[in-house]
Amino acid sequence: MLLAVPLSLIMTFTACSGNDYLNAIPEESTLLISMNPTKLTGSGSPLILKSLLHISKLNDSGLDLSANVYFFEDAQANIGVCAKVDDSDKLSDLLKRAHLGLTERRGCHFAALPSNWVIGFSDKAALLMGPVLPAAQPEMITLMAKYLNADEDDGVKNSPLYDKLDSIEGPMALVSQAQALPEQLVAPFTIGAPKDCDPSDVIVAASMEVKGSQLLMKGQTYSLKKGVNDALLKAQKVYRPIKGNYVGAMSKSDVMGMFLNVNGQQFHALISQNRGISAMLAGINAAIDIDNILKSVDGDLTILSPTLAKGSMSIMMAAKLSNAKWLGDVDYWKQSVPKGGFIGDWGKNCFYYRDNSTSYYFGVTPDLQYMSGSNPDQARSSIKVSAHPIDKQLQQQIVGQKLVMIINFGALQGSKAEAVTALLKPMFGHVNTIVYTMK
Repeated sequence: MLLAVPLSLIMTFTACSGNDYLNAIPEESTLLISMNPTKLTGSGSPLILKSLLHISKLNDSGLDLSANVYFFEDAQANIGVCAKVDDSDKLSDLLKRAHLGLTERRGCHFAALPSNWVIGFSDKAALLMGPVLPAAQPEMITLMAKYLNADEDDGVKNSPLYDKLDSIEGPMALVSQAQALPEQLVAPFTIGAPKDCDPSDVIVAASMEVKGSQLLMKGQTYSLKKGVNDALLKAQKVYRPIKGNYVGAMSKSDVMGMFLNVNGQQFHALISQNRGISAMLAGINAAIDIDNILKSVDGDLTILSPTLAKGSMSIMMAAKLSNAKWLGDVDYWKQSVPKGGFIGDWGKNCFYYRDNSTSYYFGVTPDLQYMSGSNPDQARSSIKVSAHPIDKQLQQQIVGQKLVMIINFGALQGSKAEAVTALLKPMFGHVNTIVYTMK
């Protein structure tokens, strides 16, 4: 017993001290990505650290790259990278050799990097945060000093997001509140959540790996709130295996594609309470009954976005229908179109709606396929193989899955998206496509 007590204390100290550097990541972080450098090949955390520090070698850098490196977004939407320090003197020497001036704050050292990022480090942890303009760097240093001096009570290990992240196997993993993601991605992840649900209540958890030019994410959405979580679980039962009818319709230049197979009645019940998708369809739903069209779907459904410009809608939707009874309502739609809008014909069972900001062509083929787009060519293309389709291998990855979302890496827009992609590009190398598959 006398031997067991000090031995247990030593084991406890070793276990705690091994990940004490994680205390520098704030508990209230809304997005976490973990990267295991020992399992990554050719890309990942070493690459991002080299890029931000503007150095070619990390040997004798003072950073412990046998420990996980973490990417995070704090509650104020600041982006950061956290790495373990095993020798702060070596790290200090490295920065001095790079002719970077070091300052001290609350026992930690800081330097402004050429990339408008700031590095700060203690004996345990190194933080890189930014990008931040020079005038705002003193304020950022104050915040980083607070994070670097935090104890376990304030660190990310107390966060339920970290608990989930720690349970995901693989070289890379992500756990994020939906609201922390670029705004173009929020709506698909929140399908099925209650209408009054805040995006912060929906959490995305996924394993990640890089294959060629693709970042493959396999994950699920969940919530810490029981009511929201139950709704998300119920929604996942609506998705059926994708047959692949329209996987070739996505062009390499399209910015986003979502593929699924559903019963339209059930799927409509999900998206009718989704604020993001309702807003996206609001312009055409005021003139044509897109709700009834969606209810008639029974089979593969594909939604493509050639562009993601704010203030205008550009979608191509294709689907296998069970019926087209809503065609009988088109004459009524023509008569009741809102002021400034017009509904006309462009072929048999093919129509278009136009107003000052929207152009939407839609129609039904004799074999009950729904086609649509911003112009006649796009509408016809929505049910055909594109002239420049996504790779065959990627098309095959879609077939048989429940829901697949493909995002062109360079298409994400907005300040948050630009900051995230600026960091992720060097992290993942030449990746140009994100492929998210629902478990």
